[in-house]
Amino acid sequence: MYKKIKSLIVGAMLLPTITFSQEKPNVLLITVDDLRPELGCYDNKIIQTPSIDALSKHATTFYNAFCQVPVCGASRASMHTGVRPTVTRFVDAGAKIDKDYPNAVTIGQHFKENGYYTFSAGKVIHGKKDAVERSWTEFHPAEDMFEWHDPALVADKENPQKPYKKSLPYEIVENSKDTDFLDGRTVDLAKKKLKEFKKKDQPFFMAVGLARPHLPFVAPKRFWDLYNEEEIAMAENPFLPEGMPNIAKTTWGELRAYRTVPRKGNVSDEMARKLKHGYYASVSFSDYLLGELIQELKEQGLYDNTIIVLWGDHGWQLGEHTFWAKHSTFDIALNVPLIIKPQSSKKTKKAKVEGFAEIVDIFPTLCELADISQPQQLQGQSLLPILKNPKASVKDYTLSRWKQGDSIRTKGFRYTLFKNKQGEVIAEMMYDLIKDPQENKNIVKDPAYADEVNKHRDFLASALQEYKLEESR
Repeated sequence: MYKKIKSLIVGAMLLPTITFSQEKPNVLLITVDDLRPELGCYDNKIIQTPSIDALSKHATTFYNAFCQVPVCGASRASMHTGVRPTVTRFVDAGAKIDKDYPNAVTIGQHFKENGYYTFSAGKVIHGKKDAVERSWTEFHPAEDMFEWHDPALVADKENPQKPYKKSLPYEIVENSKDTDFLDGRTVDLAKKKLKEFKKKDQPFFMAVGLARPHLPFVAPKRFWDLYNEEEIAMAENPFLPEGMPNIAKTTWGELRAYRTVPRKGNVSDEMARKLKHGYYASVSFSDYLLGELIQELKEQGLYDNTIIVLWGDHGWQLGEHTFWAKHSTFDIALNVPLIIKPQSSKKTKKAKVEGFAEIVDIFPTLCELADISQPQQLQGQSLLPILKNPKASVKDYTLSRWKQGDSIRTKGFRYTLFKNKQGEVIAEMMYDLIKDPQENKNIVKDPAYADEVNKHRDFLASALQEYKLEESR
């Protein structure tokens, strides 16, 4: 595809036809909601993710990739614009590009303007109507955000009473088809579209968003049956960190809205185990569907010339520090899976890498892989140097924020500074990730770390100033 033949006629003589290889790479951007890097290719020995693991063998897998905001709407808005969040831009789950940064060029728009057929299916950008017309040649939004399965399949049909607004937080679904679920329908649509793309003389940018493993953890029984619940390891630190400021705490209201979950206090050990089992089953279901999509890409002969990026929009807490869901500036809520497979013609090395990556880096990386220009607004760096040399580095730190906290992650530490609306410091926390990778002790007031704390205060202040992230205060 995409090869052009040019003929030059000089006078009455027909010169030999010259063929130029001008094949543009396709792009498959896969977003998985609430997916933390608890996958086989990230060294988890229990969870079963053979499709993602197989993709990682042809790709670069980033161990230290971090999102900018630990919530769906803001994280996706930041990724799709390549722009970092501020105190007023891309703040929470309701963040919208059209509202927060209406003049921003989206990644779909940029590829569309550079000759690509852009296609979106499922939960890609959080807002169903956000930046749609300018971004996508063809747009298929996710259905109702919480109706991700056929209600007729769910055994519990009781209408939840206040204060519970939703159904059970997990469900084993028997006798179902893949297309009974939103993600199954999304992938089925994408597979059909790949058959059409095979016939088009135009490169495509396909964005596919899977809802699972977002709550509720509803998955077909065969994926629950992959696991012996007693073998699933529970959080090793189900307690609050020593010296953690109260402002850093999350009440995980997202999970508490589901019936049977206590409105206050911790979940029972039994429920914690069932929730993690449901999370694993949901991850395996998404992995299976992604395998179906990638297999279709191969069957259509499109795999080699397609760049594949798989990313999670933020991390997810599964009982660590007594927390569930996201909504915090701890490493486990910010660390995300990021796997990039270039087109086969690019001279890159497949590896698991330790170099830092941020979600705002996806936009410039795809531009460089596809050999197209980069919009001036981009605030990330291309990861191509790391794709070519796994030992390379493009940055010394990553930046994230949640509500009143700005957080900087360096090679050995995570430091978070909390300010009020007037810009006054109200709390700090810092963790030694070499000695304390689970972030169980806040060392910000430990005299032994005074120099390191001061250094990170300066790092963060300099980074915020570089990107002008506090101008809105």
